Amino acid sequence: MIKITDRLYKHGLPFSESLAPNLDCIMKRIENKKASLIIIDGGVGEGKTTLAVECADYVQGRHISFKNQYAMGGGSFQEKLELCHTLKLKVVIYDEAGDFSKRGALTSFNKRLNRIFDTYRAYRILIIIILPCFNVLDNHLFDLKIPRLLLNCYNRNNYSGNYRAFSLYGMHYVKFRMKNPKLVIKEWAYNQVNPNFRGHYLDISAERSAQLDQISQDGKKKILTESILESQGLINITTIQKKLNRSSAWVRDKLKKLKIKTVKTYKKRKYYESSTIEILREEIRL
Repeated sequence: MIKITDRLYKHGLPFSESLAPNLDCIMKRIENKKASLIIIDGGVGEGKTTLAVECADYVQGRHISFKNQYAMGGGSFQEKLELCHTLKLKVVIYDEAGDFSKRGALTSFNKRLNRIFDTYRAYRILIIIILPCFNVLDNHLFDLKIPRLLLNCYNRNNYSGNYRAFSLYGMHYVKFRMKNPKLVIKEWAYNQVNPNFRGHYLDISAERSAQLDQISQDGKKKILTESILESQGLINITTIQKKLNRSSAWVRDKLKKLKIKTVKTYKKRKYYESSTIEILREEIRL
């Protein structure tokens, strides 16, 4: 039994008892080097992050560290995963956090996940992904039987929320229902497939909720600012190296050699004119 200070039911957990043995089974798979993924989806304000944190707390056996185990946006996901591996932590949360609002982000997101799970077994870390809808995930992950549990959050009130849980096979059926052209609202597909079980969960403590809100606000401000900079035609070194398939060291060396000036600096990240890409491509051709 985990010892945490959040709001708990009489059985000592912040969620329905039926969820705990399912989390235990998934962790046993991971211990046997079988890649496993938990997906938590639902509409805005339905408590997806709250439930993800409570599941992660249970798996870790104590409160997780938001600093080390909660990645808001794909930019920090790989970094947090590596950090959890180094610190021998059992779980990491990836909150999509509006990543998909960027052009080509969905394709990039799935490519990243596929690469991670290609070498994932050595990590023995549970990944919990928070998404608006699980159907955005690449079919390749389902073919490999990596998603093991979907928790769809709905009808949350000021104190608690509800979820319906689907196994891998249940997810396939929900995905199939979503393809029905006569289905006006895709969310109705969840109602057309019997879940493996249903449950409820309580809110986390006010203190931890405030911490998450702050992280969320900071993350969304960063995403918004970066989107604005991109719309202005500015790019950073990370974008340049991805476009050219070169290391950051190579990019920095060429920028210095060609005396390409920084247009703007945000959060210690330097931004350059988009024309920098073509200038550096010429260097590659030489």
